[in-house]
Amino acid sequence: MDRCWTGERLARRGLPHAPTCPLCDQAVETMAHLLTGCSFSRMVWFEVLSWIRSTSGPPTVEGDFAEWWSQAVRTAPRQLRKGTSSVIMLTAWWIWKHRNAAVFDNARPSVTSLFNDIRSDARLWADAGARGVRQLLP
Repeated sequence: MDRCWTGERLARRGLPHAPTCPLCDQAVETMAHLLTGCSFSRMVWFEVLSWIRSTSGPPTVEGDFAEWWSQAVRTAPRQLRKGTSSVIMLTAWWIWKHRNAAVFDNARPSVTSLFNDIRSDARLWADAGARGVRQLLP
């Protein structure tokens, strides 16, 4: 919905912003870039999808994130669909949080650190009763 204050949105409003993505430092930061095109995020998606043993690949650079999400859920076995959707949502949220830490706290982007945060939160979600998440966790 173009509501997140990415570098591209800040630029459109004439506000100060970094010239490139704070996670990969390779392209203008847009939400599409952060979720699908960023080399850093793509490594995170690969790690998370491998961890939950998903047969879906990471989102493609050219593709729409929402369409990829829908496809990943549709192609998951029926009993794993809600959990798959939850883990995708959790991963997207953590990518945004990691981006914010890099922007506001000068944190250094780390695939390992981010992946560990996602795994930890997924386990907490499973313990709290999030439907379908427990079945995904190794």
